[in-house]
Amino acid sequence: MKISDYTGVWQEEQVVKSFQIGPNYILKPTAIAEFFQEAAGNHSNAEKFGMREMMALGKAWVLGSIKYKINQWPKWSDNLLIETWVFDVQKFSSQRNFIMKNQKEEVLIEGSSNWFGIDLKKRKPTYIDDFMDVVHVREDLTTTGKPDKLRGLERVDHSSQRKAVFSDLDPVNHVNNIKYLEWMIDSLPAEVKKKSLSQVETNYLAEVRLDEEVKILSEINQVENGFNIITCIMKEEKPACILHTVWE
Repeated sequence: MKISDYTGVWQEEQVVKSFQIGPNYILKPTAIAEFFQEAAGNHSNAEKFGMREMMALGKAWVLGSIKYKINQWPKWSDNLLIETWVFDVQKFSSQRNFIMKNQKEEVLIEGSSNWFGIDLKKRKPTYIDDFMDVVHVREDLTTTGKPDKLRGLERVDHSSQRKAVFSDLDPVNHVNNIKYLEWMIDSLPAEVKKKSLSQVETNYLAEVRLDEEVKILSEINQVENGFNIITCIMKEEKPACILHTVWE
């Protein structure tokens, strides 16, 4: 793990482990976000703008949105190079980009994410400018562009329900952001999952906490090579999360 020549780009090597793979020995979709968020945490902790520094101020980092494109799926035992950097910093939010490469330096997955500070007592967004002077911003290094504000459903083609359980929670006592993707994939019809997931974009809009129930509603649009799907995870008739996925 290192910052590449002190340019603000964090690099770390990882290996796809047996518990991170699914059918056909391919990396689980949820493991993509795990790799990128682990690298983001390692980078921010090394540069002293991470979770410990935020907690000392009564704050925490929360993921507001993420998007990524999968060019090639990693497989079991593959050696990976993860790179991540801060692309932009505003008063309330920060954009972080990331790429995953193989040993041939080929880009397997690339994406971007938007992070917010949250006041742990008020459970509301808060300023993050406490760390602006220590963050090395790299506006010259782009990937997939900034995550968009996603539209909701025009119709419902598939639905299911879920209840948040203890194993879904993260350190700030709400459902871990990775669980929403897992819930969405679990809910989809089998015919969709015969295709390969190639793009993911997610907006996180509200907390879901222990024992709260949600509805998982999907609009499934069949296209020439597969499916374009919009999924809303609804809490009390309002979206807690919106996901747009492409399956090819």
